[in-house]
Amino acid sequence: MLALGHVLTICGQSGELIAEVQKKITTVSAMRVRTEPAVSAPEMMRLKLGTIVDVLGSTPTKETIGGKTDYWYQVILPNNKVGWLFGGLLLDYNADQREQLLRRIIETRLKAENTDFNDRQEIYTLAARSITAAKNVNTRAEFELLKLLALANTAAAFPRDQQNKSPYREWLKTHGALVIPNEFAGGYNLRSDLLWRLEAKYHRLPIADRIAWAAAENPQPHDCEGDEVCHLFVFEGAIKYLNMHPKGVHAAEAVKNLNELLTDEVIKRANAEGGDQYAIEERTNLRKLLTSLRLAVAKTSAVEKTELLKKLERINR
Repeated sequence: MLALGHVLTICGQSGELIAEVQKKITTVSAMRVRTEPAVSAPEMMRLKLGTIVDVLGSTPTKETIGGKTDYWYQVILPNNKVGWLFGGLLLDYNADQREQLLRRIIETRLKAENTDFNDRQEIYTLAARSITAAKNVNTRAEFELLKLLALANTAAAFPRDQQNKSPYREWLKTHGALVIPNEFAGGYNLRSDLLWRLEAKYHRLPIADRIAWAAAENPQPHDCEGDEVCHLFVFEGAIKYLNMHPKGVHAAEAVKNLNELLTDEVIKRANAEGGDQYAIEERTNLRKLLTSLRLAVAKTSAVEKTELLKKLERINR
């Protein structure tokens, strides 16, 4: 109590006292803690994404920094020291809304642009930590999905030719079996089968649709360039999605995309005869893919279903 009273006295000298102790949670990685409420003040330490702190007080007026306008808050840090955080990078924390807050923070950071490898590692760590505290199976499934999406996000930011340097060496040692190198675009891609396995695990839950679409949309290494048949194979996951969720939220989008990918050139190559061993093998695989597409589309009620089926009727059986 004496320590807290001393802190409140300091806070009163710097700004406005807060009547009740409240908590805040950080919404960015490596958030800077300052000795005073100013960007020019010395940096004390940095806080990880999702760090919860107790608020002691705030400045009497707001400040605009990086397009965000808010107060500076004096807080108790994890090491029990006192420092200042800019409120534009914090959210009010309520233990009863913990899962909603963590979900919001993770999803927002996954969409953020210009995040580097270390930032993305913190997103992954927060998502992984959130799974263990999930209160029900639906929430656990959602955080398991966010964990895989965060892993994919981190993998994509892996810099070229850094496999033998820290922290990339350690990351590969831990996650190497879950990703595949992208020799064309650089970095790594998450293995899509991990998402399909997660969908199977939670297939009876509403979130299964979202998981399946994430699997269908998960980018994979390719060097298609202008090869239209290659592009169709790259989007094979959309066919699998339709088979599993013909009335799913993204069924119409999947049908639309596949309709655009089934071009005259693809149909021509599916109907071709002869050719070398490579051409015959490609044609055999293409016809199998189009057969599965026909079966999947038949289950849906998407707007562009009729047009796509008409295209498929042009293919020799």
